[in-house]
Amino acid sequence: MRALVRIARTLAISAAVLAAAPVSPAHAGPFPPIPGAKSIQPPSASCFQFPYFGPKGHANFDFGPDIVRLFDERGIEVEGLEPIEAKPGNKGIYMPIGWKQDHIDPCNGVYYPGGFVVNDVKSGHTVAIHDIYLRADGAHAQVDVDGQPQGEQLVATYKLQEFAPNVPTPRPLEGGIGPKYWPFYVSAYLSQTVKELTGIPLGEGDYLANLDAVVQYVP
Repeated sequence: MRALVRIARTLAISAAVLAAAPVSPAHAGPFPPIPGAKSIQPPSASCFQFPYFGPKGHANFDFGPDIVRLFDERGIEVEGLEPIEAKPGNKGIYMPIGWKQDHIDPCNGVYYPGGFVVNDVKSGHTVAIHDIYLRADGAHAQVDVDGQPQGEQLVATYKLQEFAPNVPTPRPLEGGIGPKYWPFYVSAYLSQTVKELTGIPLGEGDYLANLDAVVQYVP
């Protein structure tokens, strides 16, 4: 019974955060360096941190087949930034869920620490995406291009109507609950950045990846 109560509470809080979290404005230029930009702002007294999702769990962010093929053709290497890990073959990334791994910030959204680096060997450019927030309009993150901080950017979008019905999906074999289907799409910023750095015409709205997440309440 306690597990069911906590599941309901977590889902309610997450839905409220995604629906009400403010959206930070994107920067006007494609690569406006922000000297000394901090990776994450600590919660203020009026914006306290909610508990983490659950005792344990995981989230698989699996890139779409076109993205994986593009990575392979370019010789791109994806590297994880702890606690996020890169999957073999540049297939995606793995994000742990649990104490000190994630939390709900009512002012900023659902927060995942760490991130990943995309190393484009062909062009010599690297892009690091880290300190990730999920909000109502998509995934926001701190972005570093060739080691230069670009500040917070909207790196991927999603549609609430596509994943919201799947949030309470039972995962009995995994002892938890969570969506198996949560598609993400290329944002305007990501599309422009990729074109500027590599010349690759990655279109805004193109399918990027699927997020399969499960929060475990049963050992």
